[in-house]
Amino acid sequence: MPANASHNLSACADTWDVIVIGGALSGSAAAIQLKQGNPELNILILERKPEFARRVGESTVEVSSYFLGRVLGLTQYLNEHHLVKQGLRFWFTNEHGHCFDSCSELGPRYNIHFPSYQVDRARLDEELLQRAVDLDIALLRPAEIKAVELQSGGQQLVTVKSGDSLPRALHARWVVDASGTARFLARKQQWVRRNERHPIASMWTRWKQVRCWDDPELHRRHPDYAGRCHGIRHTATNHHMGKGWWSWWIPLKDGDMSIGIVYDERIAELPPGAHPAERMEKHLRAHPLGAVLLENASCDKADFHWRRNLAYSSKEVIGDGFALVGDAAGFIDPFYSPGMDWIAFTSAGAVDLILKERAGSLEPGKIQALNDRFKLSYERWFEAIYENKYFYMGDYELMRLAFMLDLGLYYFGVVSQPFKYGRRGLQIPPFTGPHTTLPFLLIRAYNRRFARIARRRMDKGTWGRKNHRHYHPFVSYRLNGTLPLRVLVALARWGILELKEGWKTWLPFRSRPLASTSPRIAPGTTV
Repeated sequence: MPANASHNLSACADTWDVIVIGGALSGSAAAIQLKQGNPELNILILERKPEFARRVGESTVEVSSYFLGRVLGLTQYLNEHHLVKQGLRFWFTNEHGHCFDSCSELGPRYNIHFPSYQVDRARLDEELLQRAVDLDIALLRPAEIKAVELQSGGQQLVTVKSGDSLPRALHARWVVDASGTARFLARKQQWVRRNERHPIASMWTRWKQVRCWDDPELHRRHPDYAGRCHGIRHTATNHHMGKGWWSWWIPLKDGDMSIGIVYDERIAELPPGAHPAERMEKHLRAHPLGAVLLENASCDKADFHWRRNLAYSSKEVIGDGFALVGDAAGFIDPFYSPGMDWIAFTSAGAVDLILKERAGSLEPGKIQALNDRFKLSYERWFEAIYENKYFYMGDYELMRLAFMLDLGLYYFGVVSQPFKYGRRGLQIPPFTGPHTTLPFLLIRAYNRRFARIARRRMDKGTWGRKNHRHYHPFVSYRLNGTLPLRVLVALARWGILELKEGWKTWLPFRSRPLASTSPRIAPGTTV
């Protein structure tokens, strides 16, 4: 059930300590943390929708799971109402891959060590918003934001309308924009910066009657597939990987499967079709595993979404009187599910700063320093992990090595921080803390090298040569003495790859041209 509004517009006070725009996960999380830090704060959440609509199924990873469980106290709720996730699993194919036995697979042999979840965002958002209301955080819903006037160091003016009432002016020392991809403040202030270096698009919907990855019939028909994994495949986030594209398969508690495709418009194109959903379905069923898994499945075309230009940032993230959190502050890519991590870092950083300002203990220069950190984190996060990754992510050999390095260094430099320092570990955005320049340069270096090697393989016709009959049954990472050793082993394997093949990329070669046109959008499609 939708969280109950605790105020109507006429009953709202004129002045608040904090007004939060948006009551979904990032907004409710910020409000709850503020109330935890100072129960005396007067906080108002303005939520546009009378109830949250169904959203894409979403995965948490180690940091976001820590944030939801240990900071927001949702562990019991998540275990009861959502699915426990069994890590990440990747599937590769080429002209030789035609079944579950022959497609190459990258994924853990056993169940994973750290908690993570497959969540239905609409249900999670409603739960967290209700918890905010239960903490005596005021909620106005539905509420239409008409205008926000920012005054550095002063009272911010928010003009809001609810129902049939006339617009009313509210004041607050702080405005937290948690409006998601609507990006209310960034759009109004013309801060939005589209990431032209990362031209990715995505389409997604929900499916019913998708075959279970652990179906005994699949195990009977494909004994190699059955025997090589002792854990649960179905509740992992399974990824079908291809040249310039990947698709996610996220199961939800109600039995639906959230399936989406993300593709680099320079490299990949989807099959033709009268409707974008038809193009998506053709693409998914063309994969040898997709054909089997979707044999008796149907998609909900009414719940279909397509967005281009997914990657964007904001020129400003936090100032003396405002803060952007979650998707309102920027978005890079859904690969590796970084969105909730970004919510954790942006909300934790903003909350710490607001609490210090309200307590009169904010040091000069801290606001600008945090703003610079958020922008630096976005840029380094993109350059290190995502820039040109779509050239090699569908090549089993390159992606296997990149994944082991990405995951190991994520544990080493990011996951370890909250488990070592508690909430303070979430107040320093990734790639911005002490001694992070060298790791950033290292990650960016191997990402660039793998992309370069992939381009040469495309030119030579050897891209994806190991995309059939290979399986890497890795053991999940732990925060102990084995972690640096495993990272060093992966770095050594990178060195071997450079000796065998990488050096050839320094010789002249003609790279195949990139796609010059983007997929056409059907009339009336929302992007």
